[in-house]
Amino acid sequence: MNVYDFDNTIYDGESIVDFYLFLIKYNPRLLMLFPKMVYMLIRYKLCKITQYELLFEAEKYIKKIFDENDIKGLIPKFWDKNARKIKKFYLESKREDDIILSAGADILISEMCSRIGVKNVVASKIDVENGKVLRLCYRENKVKIFKELFPETVVDQFYTDSMNDASMFEIANQVFIVKGEQIKEFKL
Repeated sequence: MNVYDFDNTIYDGESIVDFYLFLIKYNPRLLMLFPKMVYMLIRYKLCKITQYELLFEAEKYIKKIFDENDIKGLIPKFWDKNARKIKKFYLESKREDDIILSAGADILISEMCSRIGVKNVVASKIDVENGKVLRLCYRENKVKIFKELFPETVVDQFYTDSMNDASMFEIANQVFIVKGEQIKEFKL
């Protein structure tokens, strides 16, 4: 079975960032959140805060963004516009038993995966009503969640764009790094 990361692997970009920018057209006041969000992300990248502190801060914005927008109604419109960003290599090689394993928001990614015929989607679980992250599918949590949901599954090939997924490398027979449409095998 093949397992794929979503953002920057089969999707050209960060879907949550693209979705946020898409939402600004419908609610320009969301632009006021941008500086604080960037500040927190920079602090995280500089290791000044943990991923859980970043998550705590992000939940404040999730609630505000979700409360002020018809998220469930806008997601299909977002994918109508952004479906073209699913990479050609994936569309040409996808199989019925593929698994998408992503740190991205399940409510966003599941819609696109359904459109392209992917049944197995595991992503960070967001409680839209309360603005809470119920499951963070990121770094070592990816392996933990994957093993809980697919305990007997052998990962033949794992595709990612990021070393943040290094914990998945250990359970895959082959690992591929994706940059744009270029795919290179990663040797452990």
